[in-house]
Amino acid sequence: MPTRKPPTALPAPVDSPGDLLERQGQLIEELQTLVNHVPYGLMVLEPGGVVRHLNAEAARQLRLPRHLAQGRTLGSLLDFDTMVEQVFLTGEGYTDRERIIATPRFQLHVLDTAVPVKAADGRVLSVVNPFREISGVHRLAGRLAGSQARHTLDTMIGQSPALRATIAAARKAAAGQANVLLCGESGTGKEVLAQAIHNASPRRDGPFIAVNCAALPRDLIESELFGHAPGAFTGAHREGRPGKFEAASGGTIFLDEVSELPLDVQAKLLRVLQEREVVRLGSTRAVRVDARVITASNRDLHAMVARKEFREDLYYRCHVIALTLPPLRERPADVALLATHFLARYAAALGKPVHALPAAVLAALLQHPWPGNVRELENAMERLVNLSEGGTLDASMLGLVPAVSGMPAAMESAPTGVRSLREAEREAIVQALKSHRFNVTRAAQALGIAKPTLYAKLRLHGIGLERPLA
Repeated sequence: MPTRKPPTALPAPVDSPGDLLERQGQLIEELQTLVNHVPYGLMVLEPGGVVRHLNAEAARQLRLPRHLAQGRTLGSLLDFDTMVEQVFLTGEGYTDRERIIATPRFQLHVLDTAVPVKAADGRVLSVVNPFREISGVHRLAGRLAGSQARHTLDTMIGQSPALRATIAAARKAAAGQANVLLCGESGTGKEVLAQAIHNASPRRDGPFIAVNCAALPRDLIESELFGHAPGAFTGAHREGRPGKFEAASGGTIFLDEVSELPLDVQAKLLRVLQEREVVRLGSTRAVRVDARVITASNRDLHAMVARKEFREDLYYRCHVIALTLPPLRERPADVALLATHFLARYAAALGKPVHALPAAVLAALLQHPWPGNVRELENAMERLVNLSEGGTLDASMLGLVPAVSGMPAAMESAPTGVRSLREAEREAIVQALKSHRFNVTRAAQALGIAKPTLYAKLRLHGIGLERPLA
């Protein structure tokens, strides 16, 4: 049989010169569209710092007219050193280098990157220079870190006149920019209200940064709040680090338990509230911040001012608008509403059926004085749902602890010759401090507690850290 010849392949179509030009023009147009619509500034520089390309965002941030900038050197356009030109000399680029620029024309705070494009022999042909405003970086970091305001004024539960009056006042306060002080016992929902004020304000799209001042280690409080410069202290971040106030710029910072700040930090916080700028630890440069400040305390700040434990000038600076959250014992009508809400939430989370509160459970809830307020009620309902079986809810599962005034009865009146738990705890702390020559870190380790917990107990027992004279 004759062998069959394989089919001859058809020649690939050859683009005409016109097609090639059209495709090349389309590619250039796509690249220009991409570059001009990225959400950060972008420059491409030639040797000598000559601007080959400048996108719209870069022109906006640098206050430059695009049609005049291209083809000129950066030195002739700007009155500060961009550092990008150095890459042509060193051949080494960098990534996300923080830059704070202050000139008579404007202020700019960016994360700057420079990527060299090199020839085969190592020469730098051009430098691609993207840079991002730090405020946008902070907003993104806040979202990823979970610093989010979830609660709103409309979702706050309760119908008591005192609570509704506080919510109405908070709605008015949210529309302005004044500092707000939230007062109330522990567990009344001060952070919930702070989040709700943020979400009702014009800053709702900005970051919400919550800081528990009592939980910050004493030797790091200033760095955490205001940031630090490179090498400011042992263990400091190599390139420096912004603080919570800078992270909150454009949004709201919530300082919970502000009463626990040391007096020296209170003085620096006062300056931030007055000048709206921070100076990082180890630096002399002031950085402008645009953050609304909401503070909170479960202690009587006015009484602390009288005892010289809280700065009077800071108190009045925080106290521009004061809102008080009523304790749960003063709003008994809201107990059933809150209990039903928490019951439904935890039943859904655990996949258990939701039932109405039995009369015995409701009676136990109404009789309890709730010293831990809404937080204690939420914990009781979570415990009830976890321990329930077959949808049966029993009041004994609530695990309510009888309330006392001030401290447990065992602490209030110990029998003769028996130390109270409070006295024993104080003595143990003092002994640990003395044994370790008032080194708080080692004393906390010896006591088996965290360092912030030890600081809180020092304040509770009124124990000073002054070393005795030899």
